[in-house]
Amino acid sequence: MLFLALYVYQTSSAFQNAGVAADRAAFIWDNSKKDAVTGDYSIHQDDGLYWRLHSDSMSDLFRFLIPNKAAQISLPVSSPGSDTGPEGKMQKVGATLSSDWSGMMRYQNSGFSREVVVNLEKPFRSPHFMVKKLDNHVVSEASAQVVDPVETIRLIDLTRSFIQEIQGRIKPSAALATMVEPKSVPEPAVVITNHESAANYLRTLVNGKEQTLEVNASTKRVVDALDANKVAHQAYYSFNEAQLRNVQMPKDAGLLKEGSQVTGVVWHFFKLSKQDKVKLSNGLRQELERQGIVVVIHE
Repeated sequence: MLFLALYVYQTSSAFQNAGVAADRAAFIWDNSKKDAVTGDYSIHQDDGLYWRLHSDSMSDLFRFLIPNKAAQISLPVSSPGSDTGPEGKMQKVGATLSSDWSGMMRYQNSGFSREVVVNLEKPFRSPHFMVKKLDNHVVSEASAQVVDPVETIRLIDLTRSFIQEIQGRIKPSAALATMVEPKSVPEPAVVITNHESAANYLRTLVNGKEQTLEVNASTKRVVDALDANKVAHQAYYSFNEAQLRNVQMPKDAGLLKEGSQVTGVVWHFFKLSKQDKVKLSNGLRQELERQGIVVVIHE
């Protein structure tokens, strides 16, 4: 009976120590600067406003997507940790336990439920004739819920204030009226397959008209799209660089120099339907820019 009483006492001691450790950890959870035994701390010592985001095992909330092991430490703990995260808080409490106890402390954040679990274990030596009747060690488990009264009050106050602010701002019928299916369907993308479709696209783009201008007495220039600001827009789908350099470029350069019929010239190059990019040499592009002709690439 004596050894049975000792076994019951050791088991009760294990549960008492585990329960006290779990309660202490839950109590200091909102401020790692609190004393693990008394809960005392300086008014200027805290973990900052956003500790719940970066020091509260927020990754536990996503363990249904990504396997995530709960924060835990092994006991006994030689000295309290300086970390402000879950492991540091548990180490601070674990350091208050006697080194005779082994086991672990675990913390898990499930959003609405945040729990600290303490498991303790210690060998129990019994006489030979009691070995089969009593375990050779005592074990215990205790848990405590982490509560955050300050944050709870803050959220309740915010909710009450927010509801009062938005109440009556918009009626249910007005909210439903804003959720209307669009009446128009976006137009399909324009497909350029030849010079004529490229020129039509330009006329629509710049709201211009096809116009024939006189460069000199013997030369005329057909402008694909002349906009309201007298800017001439030319479309090029399939082209020969030699022909552009020797025939087309001098015409537009002459119009720019004369200055009364156009205020600017823009050459639009469209890629062929079977190609990914416009094949325009840097040399021709630089010559066009020297003549004052703007180059636009459509790919």
